[in-house]
Amino acid sequence: MSILKISQNLYLIDLEQKVKGFRNFIGSWVYIGDYTFLVDVGPSATVEELVKSLINLGIKRLDYVLLTHIHLDHAGSIGELIERFPEAKVVCHERAVEHLAKPQNLWEATKKTLGDIAMAYGEMKPVSGKKIIPSFEFQIDGIEAINTPGHAVHHVSYTCDRYLFAGEAGGVFHSFKNETYQRPATPPKLHLEEAIESVDKLLDLGKKQICFGHFGIHKDSKVILERHRKQLFLWKEVIADQVKRSSKNESLIEDCMSKLLTVDKSFASFNHLDDDIREREKYFIKNSIKGYVGYINRTTT
Repeated sequence: MSILKISQNLYLIDLEQKVKGFRNFIGSWVYIGDYTFLVDVGPSATVEELVKSLINLGIKRLDYVLLTHIHLDHAGSIGELIERFPEAKVVCHERAVEHLAKPQNLWEATKKTLGDIAMAYGEMKPVSGKKIIPSFEFQIDGIEAINTPGHAVHHVSYTCDRYLFAGEAGGVFHSFKNETYQRPATPPKLHLEEAIESVDKLLDLGKKQICFGHFGIHKDSKVILERHRKQLFLWKEVIADQVKRSSKNESLIEDCMSKLLTVDKSFASFNHLDDDIREREKYFIKNSIKGYVGYINRTTT
C-alpha cells in the first residue's frame, strides 16, 4: 500500500494486488476540498488497504464515491466501502445502477472473462439502491460527470477543479524512467466510434491534468488525448490489415501485437517495462486486440 500526494487536494492510493505484476496498476483517487470524494475504489481484495489509507489521510467521512465504471478492478469493493462510510453516495452511469444493487450477474460474467484474476479480485457486495445516484442526476457545483462510452457502455468521466478523472477513456498509461507507455483499453465488444467520440468530448474540455484509472497522472490532457485518438485509428488500420492478411487465426493476435510494437511509438515502450508488468500487460493487450478484431469482423462483413 502506498499513498502518492499529487497536491494539497489530491492523492492517489496504489492498490497493489496479490497477482504478479499488478502493481502501479489499480488505484483510487482521493480528492479533499469542498467535498471529499473518491474516484474508483479497486477490488474487494484490497478494501482493507483502501480503508487504512483513508484513515491515514485523516478522512472520517466521504461525501461521494464517483465510479468511472463497474468492472471489478474499479468498483469491486464498493459494497464493503459503503458499509464503512455509510454517509457516502455512489455516483455511476444509469446502466450500472442495477448491477451495483444486484451484482451476481456481473460476478458470474467476470469469472467467465477473467478466470483466476476475477477470483483474486474478489466478489462485489451489493449496494442499496438508495445510496446510488445515476450520473445524469448528479448536480453538484464544481464536479461534472461526462458520459464517455467506449471501454464500457456505462463509462463516465469526471472533472473537478483542474483535474480530469478519465478512467479508461484515455486508455492505459504508465510513466517510468523518463518514458511514457500508452495503449488502448478496448476489450470486446468494442464500439470504436463511441470511444473516439468520448475522446473528443474530453478534448473539448481544454487542458486539464488527466488522472488515469490505470495508472497515474499527466499534466496535459490535450497532449495525451490527442495521442490516444491517433492511436485508436492506428490500431484499427494495423489490425484490419493483419485480419485481411491472416490465414491462421491462431497467430492473428500475436501478429497484431508484433506489428503494433514496430509502428506505435507510445506502445513500443512496452519493451522497457519491468518483466512482471510486461507479463501483466500482455494479457490485457491481447484482450484489447481481440476487441478490435471483433469490431473489424462485425463492421466489414
